[in-house]
Amino acid sequence: MRILTRTLFLLAALIAWSTGASAQVDNTFRFVDNKTGNVIPDGGTYTTLAELIDKMPEFPGVVMSLEAPFDISVENTTGTAAFVAAELITEQMTNGRIRCCFPVDCQDPMPEEYVTGTGAINGGTMKKLETEWFPVEGEYGTAKVTIQLSLMAENPLLPGNYEWVAYGPKITVNCVYADPAGINDATRVDTMTETARYGLDGRKLTAPSRGINIVKMADGTVRKILEK
Repeated sequence: MRILTRTLFLLAALIAWSTGASAQVDNTFRFVDNKTGNVIPDGGTYTTLAELIDKMPEFPGVVMSLEAPFDISVENTTGTAAFVAAELITEQMTNGRIRCCFPVDCQDPMPEEYVTGTGAINGGTMKKLETEWFPVEGEYGTAKVTIQLSLMAENPLLPGNYEWVAYGPKITVNCVYADPAGINDATRVDTMTETARYGLDGRKLTAPSRGINIVKMADGTVRKILEK
């Protein structure tokens, strides 16, 4: 009886240890906001606004693209090269398409659930995520994408084949294509219930902040509010 009790105890401890280990996040890679240089932590949120971008600035106005760029890089925090892949899930998209060109291949349009190929990032360097939402011009709305990184390893017996090692950080990207006329429509927005507020850098705000605020309302709509 004593031996059985000890065996059950050890088995329970092993299961608990295994569950805790699997929940840990591998820190080989991390997300970095290119605009601010700040790290986007595991579970963090990044907000991007759709805008007209001049793709050929040497010929102003010739090639314009309406897009909400994911201005994010993935950094290898170690001193040696490591392999990375990502899983992107489109949780919401009112219109348009998403393009992903990370880490080695481009997928355009990206399917609702997409697992990238595997690519290497040298130690101490970053690779741009190269992902954008292309909304339909005039059809204002939002898109929401979760991105989960994975540490991969090359199979020594099958070069060019990779195996999953561990999960890295996971973030949520909120894309907003708002009607510019809504910036000054503060009176109408104030009659609705606000559920969340963000700055242009994607940081969640606890109170209105001077400049343009991204405000999410209870009915699911998103507004740009100019706070003076």
